[in-house]
Amino acid sequence: MPFNRKILAAMSITLAGMAFLPTSSNATFTDPNATSDDIVVTGNKVTKEEISAFVRTTISTPKGGRHKGQYARFQGAVCPKVVGLSEENIKQVERRMRGVALAADMQVAAEGCAPNVYVMVVADGNEAISMLRKKRSRLFGDISHYERERIAKSGGPAYAWKRIQASSAESGVLQNSDDVSILPVDTPAKTYVPTLTSNVKSRIKRTVTQAMTHSFLLLEKGALVDLTTIQIADYAAMRSYMDTRDGKTAKAPAYSILSLFDAAAVDGKMPVSISELDLVLLSSLYHSPADVSAAMQSSAMINRFEKELNSNQED
Repeated sequence: MPFNRKILAAMSITLAGMAFLPTSSNATFTDPNATSDDIVVTGNKVTKEEISAFVRTTISTPKGGRHKGQYARFQGAVCPKVVGLSEENIKQVERRMRGVALAADMQVAAEGCAPNVYVMVVADGNEAISMLRKKRSRLFGDISHYERERIAKSGGPAYAWKRIQASSAESGVLQNSDDVSILPVDTPAKTYVPTLTSNVKSRIKRTVTQAMTHSFLLLEKGALVDLTTIQIADYAAMRSYMDTRDGKTAKAPAYSILSLFDAAAVDGKMPVSISELDLVLLSSLYHSPADVSAAMQSSAMINRFEKELNSNQED
């Protein structure tokens, strides 16, 4: 059984009987104003400095810092899986998340794919994370126990983490195989592939890239009341397709869907959907070079930002 199939099976077994997983009837949302297939965005005029700040404060600083580390992203196609909503809401959110990825020129897997992006609606995120840490700790990959504790106590209503592995910049081969069994205890059980080698001889390009293999997002159902499936899906897409900051250390701009859960505390207004700048940010990440430092990736992203926005203004 492939690893991501095992993740889904493990989560279904672990979450199914728990009190913090809401039933479908408990997850109610208002009907969206637009169809799930339409990606309608709002434009915002911003300066180069604001674009730079948006990139810098939205994407999590990688290990090693911006000059030594790299921004992570999915190497292949994304395949979203939603758990904890009604069947109809699940279809709407998954379809919308696919639409966001396509609008950002990302690769999207066909229907029936093996999921690698998981969105789970739960009653209590801290309790859910704590239970997963005890019963399915392998879902956190090599994330340190300190970081797992930080995620659990981040305060919600969104709890997110990624499985990120080093990958060969030339072949795309992962340093550690993900085809392993999920065990109920923290027992080492990794299958190692040969040490990554490279013929790259450059002071700029790296021999490895940082590949996201799986993304996990828990949303507390209490915070979703009266939100549309579009808002939920757009937020989930931005939190899942990038290794974003959790919002506690740096607030997202009010125009970004990433401010969905903190804008209300400021002026009572929430973004109604993904913004143009959100989509450009997502697209620029997936079209920047993956085999250079985060600083160089950021520079390439900002250049793409300017080109995209100027092109849209000319149209």
